[in-house]
Amino acid sequence: MATFKPIVFQTQNHQKSDGTTNIKIRIYHNGKSQYIPTPYYIKKEYLSNDGTISKSYSNAEILNFELCEMLQKYRAICIKLGHARCARMTSIELKEQLEASMVPEYESIDFVQFANDVISKTEKDNTAAWYETALSSLCWFYGRKIIDVKDITSKRLNEFMVTLAEKGMNEKPLEPGAISNYIRAIRSLFNKAKAKYNNEDYDIISIQHDPFKNIKIPIYRRKRKSIIIDDIIRIRDKELSGRMEIARDVFMMLFYLIGININDLYKLSAPINGRIEYERSKTNTEDNIFMFALSIKVQPELQLLFDKYSSTGFLSELKNRYSNHKNFTKSVNKGLEDITDDLKITKITTNWARHSWASIARNKAGISKSDIDFCLGHVNNDYKMADIYIDIDYSICDRCNRAVLDLLLKEK
Repeated sequence: MATFKPIVFQTQNHQKSDGTTNIKIRIYHNGKSQYIPTPYYIKKEYLSNDGTISKSYSNAEILNFELCEMLQKYRAICIKLGHARCARMTSIELKEQLEASMVPEYESIDFVQFANDVISKTEKDNTAAWYETALSSLCWFYGRKIIDVKDITSKRLNEFMVTLAEKGMNEKPLEPGAISNYIRAIRSLFNKAKAKYNNEDYDIISIQHDPFKNIKIPIYRRKRKSIIIDDIIRIRDKELSGRMEIARDVFMMLFYLIGININDLYKLSAPINGRIEYERSKTNTEDNIFMFALSIKVQPELQLLFDKYSSTGFLSELKNRYSNHKNFTKSVNKGLEDITDDLKITKITTNWARHSWASIARNKAGISKSDIDFCLGHVNNDYKMADIYIDIDYSICDRCNRAVLDLLLKEK
């Protein structure tokens, strides 16, 4: 079993300017030592060899009591873990478990606080927004901003889904896809909490239940978001000004770039040798080792728009007008809404360019699905290993894109 003793380091670099040194609890376990700092500082001559504070220190009795109470808590945790389990732990693992067990909320884990911490450390804006929206909805349903993880049960989650189907935070019923989106975000956060607070290697299970086992998450069915060639031409050729003109031009850029994501368009670097090269931000995740860079030839139609918005630098007119991609996307989508209302056609957003390009490529240009997947930057799961060895031939993208764009010229 591990032993514990208050100590102070003797070297000068551990001393504060007032001559005091932090009291640390030394953990000696399996032949190695680890140290946990305490809130207490003392001059080293007041700490006896046996780890007690000498009587010459003015508050010796109180400090000895508090240190003794701390040691007893550590010993109690080890007893609770059990001798066999502790014996399998390294000194570092035991230290980490002791520190985790001393956190006040260890027995009562605030899911909202944990989730907000995850959100603050999430690098991808879209993922953070996904978590944040789902968490806000969950807090709205529970009617509070502190939710013990044990209160997230199958029963409550089923009630949550029923409520969302009747009315959400905005007093409007949510579609199954939106409900699915919320539940999957909460499940992701819940699993992250289990990963943090549970240590299955040593049977330390602080979050024992899995409320998602007994619920049926609505199936998300992707909606078709494509418009016909005639409508794309009407959008392209309409006389517009202001925000609507920018929205029209941006939508056409997205289309000419084989349905590039608007976030990626905003962050694009200038063409190199007449080609746009980038990696899709949507696939930029740690577990996606198969993503590849995309290279798209700048077609004449696209070059005209690039020139229009690049007076002082590549796409400078757009980047100077919009401070970030969120404002950019919001403004473009509002402009597209105004355009489609005016033309009395299906309401569209920026991601309709991608769906429309793919549909026209398949149904009108007769391009194979595998080539469309390649042009869109999708990874074919059947050929992942082959893709590692085969050189990328971007002329396929060039031919496919030109075939699609030529259809717009023929229909004009």
